[in-house]
Amino acid sequence: MKNHIQLDIKDNEVTLSYLSHKIILPIGIKNFNGFKFQHSPITAYEAEMAIEHIENAIIPVKKQLPEGEILLFSNDEKLGLLIENRRFDGEFITTLQIEDAFNELVNVINGSPIHSTQLPTNSEFSAFLLIIREITHHWGLNGITYN
Repeated sequence: MKNHIQLDIKDNEVTLSYLSHKIILPIGIKNFNGFKFQHSPITAYEAEMAIEHIENAIIPVKKQLPEGEILLFSNDEKLGLLIENRRFDGEFITTLQIEDAFNELVNVINGSPIHSTQLPTNSEFSAFLLIIREITHHWGLNGITYN
């Protein structure tokens, strides 16, 4: 069975919507359950702290999701920007492609020149990328569709 889940990432929360259910997580692009980025581009410490907060929010929620294949969707323009920036064909971005973009961000965080990436390096885009990376990775999804 395929389950379509809409992902909405706001400033202070993530909403997962499917059928008549809504799950709200206390993580967002400006606030990870009380933790906020102070730098742009973000630092390695900030990335690690954000990932810890994201994992703490998303891993337990997996048990609340419907059984069967999960098809994740988002209409967030940051996902469209990622797809456009990476020159992907279509509106689907795989977990591996998200991982590649994440690794590019990590390289900048770890000292590579900021111009070594075409990805936005502002804190909000970084937060968005961390959230979709952790969700697709930890939930074992094939990727996410931009709608």
